[in-house]
Amino acid sequence: MPAGIVWMLENPDRGLVEADEMDFQRCLEIQRPSLGPVTGHYTDWTPLAGRGELFSEDVDSDDPWQFRNVLVA
Repeated sequence: MPAGIVWMLENPDRGLVEADEMDFQRCLEIQRPSLGPVTGHYTDWTPLAGRGELFSEDVDSDDPWQFRNVLVA
């Protein structure tokens, strides 16, 4: 949120904008000190991991990345 406020103060003539229209690099400059280390890790996790243990669910086990497998009702 502080990055959005700083961006707003630095761009007063832009009005109301979507987040995609903001300068993400400037926002990250402001946010980086409070983010700490940002890392990425590869895993073998899929949306079906741990599913169906408590009760049966209608999932597509042939393709774990189908939308119906990540939809939570």
